[in-house]
Amino acid sequence: MIARFLNYMRAKGCQVEMESPPPLPQWITGRYHNLPHLWLQFVGTVSELFSPDETVWFLCAEDYDTRLDHAWRWNEWEQLSLENAQGDREWTGQIKDFWDQHLPIVLSVRDGYAYYAISMADGSVVYGRGPEFEACETAAASFAEFLERIMDGTIQI
Repeated sequence: MIARFLNYMRAKGCQVEMESPPPLPQWITGRYHNLPHLWLQFVGTVSELFSPDETVWFLCAEDYDTRLDHAWRWNEWEQLSLENAQGDREWTGQIKDFWDQHLPIVLSVRDGYAYYAISMADGSVVYGRGPEFEACETAAASFAEFLERIMDGTIQI
């Protein structure tokens, strides 16, 4: 399925790199449990995947490495929400709880700030956008369905 998806994305003009990606940082697998096997295969295969206009990108293993300098942090939207909470302890706790249960896998700056994330509760993929990043909706029941919905045009990347 991953090969078919990557071929589809290439045909759409996306940049796809498959150089040997580094392993996923251990602290990601420590913070996030129940990561879908197919997603783990994906980040173990793909080192870069972004839209032709470079405004939407899949987060790959290297993107989660906080020791590296990136234009956008993998948890950029979580950090923006925490900044907006400005020390409100209850709100800060709610934001952290949300992001502890949702691993961002796609970021977008195309039409405002948006993301797709894997829910640790059930493996579904959710979609959210600013300014209320934590108000999200289910986009697909699984990562596999998410890839299928991109290929059938239901989800636009």
